[in-house]
Amino acid sequence: MAKDTRPYFTLTNEYPRHRKIRALSDRAFRLHVELIADCNDARSDGKFTKLELNNRGPKAGKELIEAGLVTALEDGTYELHDYLAHQHSRVQIETYQANKAEAGAFGAHVRHHKKKGVTDPGCHHCQTG
Repeated sequence: MAKDTRPYFTLTNEYPRHRKIRALSDRAFRLHVELIADCNDARSDGKFTKLELNNRGPKAGKELIEAGLVTALEDGTYELHDYLAHQHSRVQIETYQANKAEAGAFGAHVRHHKKKGVTDPGCHHCQTG
């Protein structure tokens, strides 16, 4: 089976049992997980808007703030508490993707050029050695 290449975020096995999490309502729990996923997808480093905070209703958003899981920022946006301590940052994701793309390009160069003794003037790897 091929490795799953879809983007992902991390939740530990202890996440649902954490004292702040287990006290949440079902709606607030779901909102918290959705915010983590949305921030990862948007590569926002844990920051989001009031609209996103109220995605499951203002009561659920307020519950996350009161639980200390979300912090209001001075500019009117919000931030997930300790997001970058548990999730990859925008820079880490972009660096990983760039390295993966470069490794793929080099692998293609080796397969299609180096092993066949072909030099392609349009191939960066053929030109650099």
